[in-house]
Amino acid sequence: MRNRKAYNGNSGNDVVIRSRTSLRFRFTLAMIFMALIPGILLSLIYFGNINNFYRDRIEIYQVNTLNMMKSHIEDTINKGRTVSEQVLGLAVSSSMFNNYNEMNSYEKLILLRNVNSLLSNIRVSNDSVDNIYMVTFDGNYYTSNKEWNKEEFLKSDWTEDDEKRQAGGTVTIPTHTAAYKYLSAGSNPPLVASFVTYLNKYNGNSVIRLIQIDVSYQKIKDAMDFMEVTDKDMVFIVDNDGKVIYAPDKQQAGKSAEQISIADKSLDTILQKAGNHDKVNIDSMTIRRCAIKGSNWNIIQINSDQMLRQELAKFRDIWVTIAVICMLAAGVIALSLSLSITKPITSIIRNMKKVSRGDFNIKVDTVADKDLSELVDSFNIMISEVDKLMKENIHKERERMTMEHIALNSQINSHFLYNTLNAVKWMAVRIGAEDIAKMVVSLVNMLEYSCRQVDTLVPIPQEIQFIKDYVYIQEVRYNNSVHIDYFMDKELDDFMILKILLQPIVENVILHGFGDGSSDNRITIRGQLYEDFIRIQIRDNGKGFNFMGFDKLTGIGLHNIQDRIRLNYGDKYKLTLESEIGEGTCVTVTIPIIKRQEVSDAENIDSR
Repeated sequence: MRNRKAYNGNSGNDVVIRSRTSLRFRFTLAMIFMALIPGILLSLIYFGNINNFYRDRIEIYQVNTLNMMKSHIEDTINKGRTVSEQVLGLAVSSSMFNNYNEMNSYEKLILLRNVNSLLSNIRVSNDSVDNIYMVTFDGNYYTSNKEWNKEEFLKSDWTEDDEKRQAGGTVTIPTHTAAYKYLSAGSNPPLVASFVTYLNKYNGNSVIRLIQIDVSYQKIKDAMDFMEVTDKDMVFIVDNDGKVIYAPDKQQAGKSAEQISIADKSLDTILQKAGNHDKVNIDSMTIRRCAIKGSNWNIIQINSDQMLRQELAKFRDIWVTIAVICMLAAGVIALSLSLSITKPITSIIRNMKKVSRGDFNIKVDTVADKDLSELVDSFNIMISEVDKLMKENIHKERERMTMEHIALNSQINSHFLYNTLNAVKWMAVRIGAEDIAKMVVSLVNMLEYSCRQVDTLVPIPQEIQFIKDYVYIQEVRYNNSVHIDYFMDKELDDFMILKILLQPIVENVILHGFGDGSSDNRITIRGQLYEDFIRIQIRDNGKGFNFMGFDKLTGIGLHNIQDRIRLNYGDKYKLTLESEIGEGTCVTVTIPIIKRQEVSDAENIDSR
């Protein structure tokens, strides 16, 4: 009744109106003071310490810019070093060069193609590297560059073989024109910096003499583009020998510091005055030196006070305008916010109560206010995600049950049983009881094996024996027209696999993989144990087909196997297929390493 009387104009009316007006008034004053106080503080800072403020700010910017350039250059060098280590491992540790001196010309040609292909793959994986070159002691060459000019490459003095370089080690070749990159003289060769490693032929490597990694100058330039370059603010990369690796003017790259002039002084003179100090002031310039890890390079940053003067001028021009605009904007925004905040908040609370009662189909309408809009959007997203996750869990559970049902139904189909029993009947008529007994034993083994729980882990030999029983029955049906060979690593006997994971693949090959009337039908099953996974390949010499992806396959067999692998092993493991018309098909199954003991331990724990 108190609120109603206040609404009708009684004594409570003044209390309610004063309360709302006071809140709006205080909110407006707060917004105005929020604009005035920073303006006053900025004025005090401007008249007292603005010069030092901007000087510190610019210095921080310059130091951060230097650190960013250093970080990116070191990253580029580290990428080059990683490539160098990969290539060095290929040259020294790889078995590709074993018995190199005993190879004939054809074997060396094959080696050349393989090594060049590996170098190309390494180069493609690292965009900082322009090209890779390897030189052997007997004068052969390997490279990722298919269009290189060998004669131009040999003109480089660092490629010469002398006693000094046989001692080994890595040297950095300053920026130079890679005239050897293109075979055609009319091409425009790029600028590169090179890391050259000399291998001592007495350290166990008797093949590779030299490894050269060319780093693109453009990548170095991209790493240095964080700094705004003017006629008085610039940055260089100089090595310890005074050679310029990078300069704002591309034409200066590769020159010595003595040849570059800055404000009537040579770069070499500036470096000598700076000495080994990280920062030094020379005339009106600030010189910063920063060593780059992993190399003999140094970043030389040269800055003037031009940026400071520009910042001060900008501040003087805009300060008064900003102060006036802030005051006007604060008044307008305060009034509009005081009117707009209450209604959206009430709407949000009302809809949240509906959600709390279990109505996940509700959606709160988006409001114009930025902060409230973010709150509303976040709440809507949360509700949508909760609803989505609930539906996904239901869908996944149904999907799993469906696949288990499919796998169970596909273990032995009635058509196969009918044909098998029919074959047994006719064998009883045509031949003796021994073959019939053998076929019946195989069938019984299959029935016993297939009746186990779906997606049970079984030893790999049991899965292979299941395939053998199945193939034996099919050989009898098709008059021994299918021959199968097994090449399984002996170590695989101790590892587990999903039950009936491989047999559907073999069945698919026998039923669909061979042409009508073909007699030499062969299937090869090869199992190999790797460090952290098992790979089993099923290859046939059938008619093959034009494989365009699993989404184009109409059958459910391979899809079911792939889904079982994904659900039981995770997305890391999979089924792949390769096929060529007239050449046959190869199906590869990759599964994790699961030992028998691990499964037994898990079963013991579950039984407890």
